[in-house]
Amino acid sequence: MKTRKYFFVSITIIFFFLFTFSSISAFSQKESVYYLSKTGKPTTLEHADIMQKIDIKSTSEIVVQSLRLKDAKWEKIHTERYKKVNDSTYQVRSSSLNGKSETINRVYNPFTNNTFKFKDIHKNQIIRVGYCSTKIPLTLQNKVTEYYEGGQIKSISEYSNNELVSNQNWNENGEKYIDNIFYSVDVEPEFVPGMKVLHQHLLKGFIDAGIDVKSVSGSLVIGFVVTEQGRIDGIKILKGLIPGINSVAVQSFASLAGDWNPAKLNNQKVRYFQVFPINFINKEQRFDFAEFNKGRLNWGAY
Repeated sequence: MKTRKYFFVSITIIFFFLFTFSSISAFSQKESVYYLSKTGKPTTLEHADIMQKIDIKSTSEIVVQSLRLKDAKWEKIHTERYKKVNDSTYQVRSSSLNGKSETINRVYNPFTNNTFKFKDIHKNQIIRVGYCSTKIPLTLQNKVTEYYEGGQIKSISEYSNNELVSNQNWNENGEKYIDNIFYSVDVEPEFVPGMKVLHQHLLKGFIDAGIDVKSVSGSLVIGFVVTEQGRIDGIKILKGLIPGINSVAVQSFASLAGDWNPAKLNNQKVRYFQVFPINFINKEQRFDFAEFNKGRLNWGAY
């Protein structure tokens, strides 16, 4: 009798394990940890730049916390909260350190034995469709297509084990943009003449255009591609202020003299999409010299 009893308990435990495994994509523990490289590829702790902690709150709620390794310490950068809507749909709420949050519905459908097809919906509009090898955390695999809010195609990308391989890109107006650009690399590009030269050039551009920086408040975000040859291309406003300031910022980058050391991925020079925020800050009637930190430029007013 004891043998049968233990055998029954063992079968029950195995059944419960298999059920949990299939319903939440290979998470049998309450908390799991995954390590990623800068480019998103799964790796070991020794080579990790990103850590993802998956906390299973209940059968219907999972929290994924992303941390970045900085100065030998892990700092939180992003949190995703998954709430199960039904067997195929999760509501995903994303939040970052800057306080920005966004909620989407993600719908999963089985595709093959090893992949799922997923669809991200924001405000009743599809913003991304593609394939993944795991649901939570989302591990991208094969083709992924992103859309602008108006429904136009933004990009068509190919992934291998969550690492971007190639992409085709379009502007919001439908015009073709630069292809095969990367957003995460092993080595980021560097402006050879130095950031002080870049700062002075941008400040001169605003002054020459008659813009009184002390009267400006807010921020704009510029994006551009640093090519594998070390040149700037594809300058665009990602978040603007007023048209006059936006135009001067674009013109200043377009006229910036000097080469860049291009980005490197897997020891190869690649095209890199640089995001460059410029913050205008009024502070105690003085001007703070621009400081650059990973693409962020802060202007203080007189």
